[in-house]
Amino acid sequence: MIRRFLIAIQFLTRLPVPRSHNSSEIDIGKATAFFPLVGVTVGGGAALVFVGLEKVLPLPSAVLLAIIFAAVITNGFHEDGLADSFDGFGGGWTKDRVLEIMRDSRIGTYGTLALIFLILGKFTFLSSLPSSQIWRWLIVAHTAARWTTLPLCAWLPYARAEGQGKLVAKQVGVVEIVMGTLTLLLVCLLLPWQATFVALPVTLLVTLFSGLYFRARLQGMTGDCLGATNQLTEVALYLTALILLRFSFIR
Repeated sequence: MIRRFLIAIQFLTRLPVPRSHNSSEIDIGKATAFFPLVGVTVGGGAALVFVGLEKVLPLPSAVLLAIIFAAVITNGFHEDGLADSFDGFGGGWTKDRVLEIMRDSRIGTYGTLALIFLILGKFTFLSSLPSSQIWRWLIVAHTAARWTTLPLCAWLPYARAEGQGKLVAKQVGVVEIVMGTLTLLLVCLLLPWQATFVALPVTLLVTLFSGLYFRARLQGMTGDCLGATNQLTEVALYLTALILLRFSFIR
C-alpha cells in the first residue's frame, strides 16, 4: 500500500520518490486508490502555505500563493488537461478532430480563456471566504477533485488507442473506488455536516455531467478529460463554499 501511494505521488506531483518505486501498468492503475490521498497531500500543503502566509500578508495574497503552490507542486498537470480539453471540444466537431487538437502541445483561445477563468474563479471564490474556512476547503476540494478520476475511469472506456490515462483507466475497480471514497468521506469531516451534504452531491454532479459530455462527444474519455473534471470540481467546490457562506451554513 505504501508503495502504491508513492507511485500515486510520483504520477500526480513533482515530489521526489525513490527510484526503487518504478511502476508497472498494473501498479499505476491500482495506485488510483490513493489519488484522493494525494489530494490530501497537495491540499494540505496549500493550506499550510495559506495559514503561514496569512499571518504576514493580506488574505488575497496568501490565497494566490496557495493556488500557485498547488499548481507548481503538481506541475500544472490537471490545468494542462483542462486547457487541452477546452481547446479540443471548442475547436473540434468530430471525435478524431477533438482528439487531434487535444494532442497538440500548443494552447489555443479556448484553452487560454479556460485557464484565465479557472484561476480567477479559484482566487475570487476563496478570497471571499473567512480565513478559518479557506484552509478546510483547500484540502477538501483537492481531495474531491482527484476522487473524480475513479468513477470516470470505471464508467467510461478510454477514447484513444494509447496514452497515460489508459494506464490508469483499465485497472480501476471496486476496491480502488471504495478506498478512494473512504478517504474523501474522512476528509469531509473537516467541514460542518451541512456543508458536507452539499459538497458531496456537487462533486458527484460535476463528475456525472462531465462523464455524460465526454461519452457524447468521444464515446469515452482521455487523460485530458480527467484533468478537466478535476479542475472543474475544485473550482465548483470553492463556489459552493461561497454560496454556503452567503446562506450562513458556514461561518
